[in-house]
Amino acid sequence: MYPDSQLQTIFITSFHGLVSRVLACGLLEKLTADKLRVVLFVPDFKKDYFVATFGFLPNLVIEGVSRELLPRRTRFFQNLTLVLLDTETMRLTRRSFRGYHNPFKRFVAQSIASGLGRFRFVRESFRFINYLFSADSAFAPYFAKYRPALVFSTDVKHILDAELLIAASHRSIRTVAMVRSWDYLTGKGMIRVRPDWLVVHNNVIRDEAVMYADMPVNRIFVSGLPHFDPYVNVERSPREEFFKKIGGDSGKRLLLYIPWGDKFSDSDGDFLNMITNAIEKGKLPDDLQILVRLPPGDSVAFSGLRPRPNLIIEAPGKMFGSRSRKANEMTYEDLLHLADSIYWSDIIVSPPSTVPIDAAAFDKPVVMMAFDGYKDKGYYGGIRHSFDFCHIKKLTNTHSTAFTQNEEELVRAIDERLKDPTLDSAGRERLRQEQVYKLDGKSSERLADFLRTLLEERVVFI
Repeated sequence: MYPDSQLQTIFITSFHGLVSRVLACGLLEKLTADKLRVVLFVPDFKKDYFVATFGFLPNLVIEGVSRELLPRRTRFFQNLTLVLLDTETMRLTRRSFRGYHNPFKRFVAQSIASGLGRFRFVRESFRFINYLFSADSAFAPYFAKYRPALVFSTDVKHILDAELLIAASHRSIRTVAMVRSWDYLTGKGMIRVRPDWLVVHNNVIRDEAVMYADMPVNRIFVSGLPHFDPYVNVERSPREEFFKKIGGDSGKRLLLYIPWGDKFSDSDGDFLNMITNAIEKGKLPDDLQILVRLPPGDSVAFSGLRPRPNLIIEAPGKMFGSRSRKANEMTYEDLLHLADSIYWSDIIVSPPSTVPIDAAAFDKPVVMMAFDGYKDKGYYGGIRHSFDFCHIKKLTNTHSTAFTQNEEELVRAIDERLKDPTLDSAGRERLRQEQVYKLDGKSSERLADFLRTLLEERVVFI
């Protein structure tokens, strides 16, 4: 049953597959319990999933939206943001195997970025032109139907989120947007919509928002990481129960392996072969079992991987029919299982993803692979250039992980940290301070309180 139409209404988005876990950590529950109506916009093909997941909440309406409703010019503006951001991450990406293969196109893109994108007045002019020429056909009926007092975008870079924010601005409705990920402001193109307020996870991203998103510092709210709340508030599964769930042996030690994924590398099979070979040769303990956790939104080919005992592969994420894994939703249950997997692991082997930050929350040692497996693909052709990305350098500068550049270093770093898990502990504390902000289980509460404050027009910036 739909809630009373007289309730004050907030529009909230969940178009990216990693957002619903954030909403499930308490934000939606706290807002709907306050007699506010929340209209949650989701991809049309996921609406049934969201109804099944959140439909029990009072005062919640779920609307499915298709990105096919967006006009072609919206995609043009979205693509143009990629050449208007001049950061080291963007420069490296343009030259890498994931960038421009045509040297002339790469030259033009980099010339636009360095010649125009570095100037604030150019970025502001682009946003203004984008505002003038944006259509709101995808969301216009919902504004007329629900008359929201506030719009909260959970992913300021998503193409549908940006259109919703622009549509709200056309109607003089206050807007709040969140920077969903730590690499968004330096590695995903410029922010084409500047909201009234921006929510960030930590002070590092706050400073980047001032520099790259042109946000006034007093219009930025630091919330912490809402999806880290269950790391504090939810009790971990008992050891026997966890190992039974994964099909492992609770009497053995556990190495959690996080793949690069096919989007970035085809070397995951090589890395796993290196680890299992080291176990067989006695260079690593023989009581070590390996849990491989696939990326929720990417595939992993495991080229050349030889079947071995004590190798467990899990594929988290809710799939939607025959759609690719990129369309997956990482569920709240997936989040809790990730927490259990880290908690019960003795060591984690990972690329420079967000997992080292998750691991730091549990003070677990991490070893990173900074090479291309058995075959060197060169700086731009492989994965080595990614360690010079802006956000990754901030990770490595904390000295919170072991940085390995060949097979021998990889095996040695794993063995050393199995023998002494306290190695790099000071760096992990620094990483927690910089990237987690507050590990107190109250990030969702802070965010909900902030949104309520905006509705009550009692804004206090921190």
